[in-house]
Amino acid sequence: MGIGIVVDSGCDVPVDVVKKYDIKVVPLRIIINGKEYEEGEISEDFLFEHIDEEVKTSLPISDRIINTFKELLKQGKNEIITLNLSSGLSGTFNLFKMISKDFMNENKDVKIINIDTLNISIGSGLVVLKTAEYIEEGKKIDEIAKLIEKDVKKSKVFFVIPTLKYLVKGGRIGKVSATIGEFLKVKPIISANEEGIYYTVCKARGLNKAFKKVFEEFSRFVGEKKFLAGVYISGSEKRIKDVQDEFKERIEKMKNSQRVFEGKISSTLAVHTGPGLLGIGALILD
Repeated sequence: MGIGIVVDSGCDVPVDVVKKYDIKVVPLRIIINGKEYEEGEISEDFLFEHIDEEVKTSLPISDRIINTFKELLKQGKNEIITLNLSSGLSGTFNLFKMISKDFMNENKDVKIINIDTLNISIGSGLVVLKTAEYIEEGKKIDEIAKLIEKDVKKSKVFFVIPTLKYLVKGGRIGKVSATIGEFLKVKPIISANEEGIYYTVCKARGLNKAFKKVFEEFSRFVGEKKFLAGVYISGSEKRIKDVQDEFKERIEKMKNSQRVFEGKISSTLAVHTGPGLLGIGALILD
């Protein structure tokens, strides 16, 4: 008996967390000029070389999810928690939910609880980490589910991207105005609302001011409470990497900071942001 965790690759769970807790990651898909790739099969550089061509994303292959459930059963884990990026941004959660229902009907001794993180990237990934820690602490699955539902409400991402055109192209613009004034170099700081849909938190003129705003909004969100955080980027531009390193260092020095991750968003997410994204995700622990 044990509890397994299954997530989609859009949760951007840090690699060391995946390894430590044996978290199963089901890859989302990218279709470039009609050719299909699973997350991890292509490099970020390859994606960005083709990003202005015919590029779109797709849900995971159903059999991938089913086979992952079967793998956990073989490991003696007949209780499973799935966590997905926001249902307001992707159909992945609904796919997992549908497959889970069918799987439980066919395997009566299996219990699967599906969690919609209402978030994305490291914002979801931090919730996954807490889930793994609850399991490690020996908590029961129903108690864990209740705790995760609270954590979902205490997790948030704030990010900025150089252009909104990829969000518009992918239909992921949400409540962010696509005509926000790119010609004036106005950059929206974007987050996901309570329904897990993108919205504009605030605006700044120029990327440098927008980066500062991202940090300010993150700081305002965590306040004096203890938190986990992650600073994530897309692309390999030195300026973005330097800001990422600076922000990570600053967050680590905050007295209420418990752990800070650094990484890149998955290629599937980068399809909708393009290169040059800078974001901070946080999960309040108090």
